[in-house]
Amino acid sequence: MEAKKWHREYLERYQRLKEAGLPFFPNTVFKDTLVAFVIFALLAYLAWTKGAVLEEPADPTDNTYNPRPEWYFLFLFQALKLFPGHLEAVAAVVLPGMIVLGFILVPFLDRGPRRHPLTRPLGLGLGVVGLGVYCFLTWKGYSSPLTNPIVEKDPVILAGRRLYRDLKCSYCHKVSGKGGTAGPELDKVAGEETEAWLISHFKNPQQMSPGSTMPVLNLLDDEITSLVAYMKSFGVGSYTPEAPKLFAENCSACHMINKQGGDSGPDLSLIGSARDKNFLKKYVEDPSQMNPSSAMPGFQGQLTDTQIDDIARYLATLGQ
Repeated sequence: MEAKKWHREYLERYQRLKEAGLPFFPNTVFKDTLVAFVIFALLAYLAWTKGAVLEEPADPTDNTYNPRPEWYFLFLFQALKLFPGHLEAVAAVVLPGMIVLGFILVPFLDRGPRRHPLTRPLGLGLGVVGLGVYCFLTWKGYSSPLTNPIVEKDPVILAGRRLYRDLKCSYCHKVSGKGGTAGPELDKVAGEETEAWLISHFKNPQQMSPGSTMPVLNLLDDEITSLVAYMKSFGVGSYTPEAPKLFAENCSACHMINKQGGDSGPDLSLIGSARDKNFLKKYVEDPSQMNPSSAMPGFQGQLTDTQIDDIARYLATLGQ
């Protein structure tokens, strides 16, 4: 009965206000259109003058990239970590779907006459909790440690990578398992060749590799330099005979290689197939930088830079 009375009073009040005010068309429509036009003009101006911040084109050979969504999707990025494996669909589809459904049902579930927040504790409480969870997950996603170390890219190597892409080298060569099969897999052979051999090969492929179907590309000297730097970046380089000994003395108490060593840390028998030398070197130097929850001590200061680099080269070859 009280609800019907409230509804009748609401309709009467609405009618009085409507008769005393201005019509929706054209007055209110004009204001809405004007505001929309101003916002659109501002966005167009920012797009024209500032543009979008774009990264380098995707590169299958770059194993140091750190994927990060835009800030408004960081909450979902973090939530996916709480639902591993086959449960990811729960965080990516089921829960967001339930939240959207809840928003749709709000007008049907809350039909009370009062609109003051303090008179609606359930709705206010759910809204505050939802906003809190969103902010918490966003912050955790923003502050979560990077998957890979930030390694400064050599501009010469980047130029070589762009040339590799522009010259369509992937039509004939594979890198990281992607590309053609007419030529050798570059990340498996090119990194082990000398710079002098690679320079001569780019100038005259048939002379260095008799029977090669690779054409003479007529490259400039600086282009050859860039391509050689890019090819050399594939190889981890050789490690000294001391590297396995250094690993045995400092790491084997916790880590196992080919069933030899301790098991309190991860098995490193295949670590080279998942991590590159740069990542491994930074991890050995200071694990807390890469993984704040790691119990592994850092070896920076205990081992020399040369020794740490030697261990990283050794580990990077495992599993390849």
